[in-house]
Amino acid sequence: MRLKRNPMNMKRLLLFFLMHIPTFLYAQINWGDYSQSFPAGTMDKPENVGLILAIPKTNNSFWSVRSKSVHFDAFTRDTSFTASRPSDMQTRTTFDTANAQFFLHGVNKNNASLYLFRVMEYPSQKVLVPWKSITRFTESSVIRSAGLPQMAYLGGYKTGLGSMLIMDVRKKDHLSIIATSLVAWESIRPSVSSIYTSADLDIFLQKLQHPWAKSTSADTAQYSLDNIRLPAANNNLVFMLSADIYAKNQVQYQLIHNDQVIRNWRNNEYDNNFIWLKDFSPGQYRIRIRYAVQPKHVTEYAFEVEPAWHQSFWFKLVILGMGVVVIGLILFVYLLIRQRRKTRQEAANRQKLQLELKALYAQLNPHFIFNALSSIQGLINRQDLKGANEYLSDFARLMRESLTGSNKEETSFQQELQTMKTYLKLEQLRFGFQYTIQVDEQIDVSATSMPSLLWQPLLENAVKHGVAALQQAGRIFIQFEKTNNALILRISDNGKGIVTQETSSGFGLKLTRDRIHLLNELNNEQPISLVFNDRSTSGTEVTLSFTHWFL
Repeated sequence: MRLKRNPMNMKRLLLFFLMHIPTFLYAQINWGDYSQSFPAGTMDKPENVGLILAIPKTNNSFWSVRSKSVHFDAFTRDTSFTASRPSDMQTRTTFDTANAQFFLHGVNKNNASLYLFRVMEYPSQKVLVPWKSITRFTESSVIRSAGLPQMAYLGGYKTGLGSMLIMDVRKKDHLSIIATSLVAWESIRPSVSSIYTSADLDIFLQKLQHPWAKSTSADTAQYSLDNIRLPAANNNLVFMLSADIYAKNQVQYQLIHNDQVIRNWRNNEYDNNFIWLKDFSPGQYRIRIRYAVQPKHVTEYAFEVEPAWHQSFWFKLVILGMGVVVIGLILFVYLLIRQRRKTRQEAANRQKLQLELKALYAQLNPHFIFNALSSIQGLINRQDLKGANEYLSDFARLMRESLTGSNKEETSFQQELQTMKTYLKLEQLRFGFQYTIQVDEQIDVSATSMPSLLWQPLLENAVKHGVAALQQAGRIFIQFEKTNNALILRISDNGKGIVTQETSSGFGLKLTRDRIHLLNELNNEQPISLVFNDRSTSGTEVTLSFTHWFL
């Protein structure tokens, strides 16, 4: 007997899984990454009620230099605050932008309804969370890592530097506060307690091996932080920080030599409370130090390294003379290599010029010139001197524009458009076809350029193979379009179409493909492509695409 699957049960199972994904993926905190503070005796019995304050362990490094806050003293002196609070309030300073996490030991789901909590900011006395019931509790991952029974989780909160948070807990039926925890966000700036150089490096290494040993008079540093001037032979400088640093990512520093940054802001190289600089060159130095928890607070120290004898003026003069000889040899080799490169470049330029010359001949072939002159002669024979003059003027203008553009890789879009119109006007006098030129309004004709006369063989094909036989019934449509930063040129006609053999073996088209290939090699970031679309009964469409042309 086969069991049928119930689609409704499958949907419910999927919905249950999706609803519980956040619980599986995210924990309240990683208990081992936090330092916990709580009143004495809180952990003695599971039923003892007491606030547990948890802040990231990275703050432990700075308690040795700033464990107190002015807000603690001001708060304890303010009887309006202390009168209703217990005397064993927990106080702790913190320095980063992470939330301070609060837990209430001795309160779980069974008795949470008896308690309320509130969060205030000091000294503004702003209430961030008014008296509120407890609805959240430690997750299983926190219970396992902490080794404690289930507790109330009051949430994570933070304020700005220079302010303090007050977490209060009381019973619902009493106004007296039974537990209070204070956490102040304090500014911290790196400070150097002492420095060591190569001369007293052994003292520094001894302190590193035995940090608990008492200092003696022999341990006194030879340099003052206000005037550090090191001899050229010195290649070690150690800055000892006041804070108890234990991870390299807690300290960052930047090193500047003669007003040039030679080491940008990066983490320290050592998991300790010192910065060890090695191997200096002469000059003025500045070291800028900051703690990762407060990167805006930077401490700067300056020091100078004196030049060695071999860095003196006369030594440099001798080296300069020798350098001139070496540079002369290098220059000779360089000129020889450059000459060879120039020869190869000239050969490449000759090939390019040959292609441009072929393109020039392809732009206005002898047949077109002969036909144009014959048309002029016919107008003169018919005594149409005005028409002959106009035709001759347009023909001369086209020849001049073609000759001018053939020497340039690119000409302005506006000039190319004018040349195209002149060319079409001349061909129109011969064959009587109609043409339309449409330019996308997005194209700035005065600021855009394109390869000179690249379109001419394509347009000549449209006339020769498309509309020449149709005379007045011939139609040519030319469209310039801007699409996705690309310039698209479409030339279509209503002629009989063009066979594949003509698109591949025609001299003008072959030259156009060669020129496109050369242009793509010179600039492969803006490739040009040519596509023929034979529409059989409705003529031919040619698409010339200039990719990334407007970038």
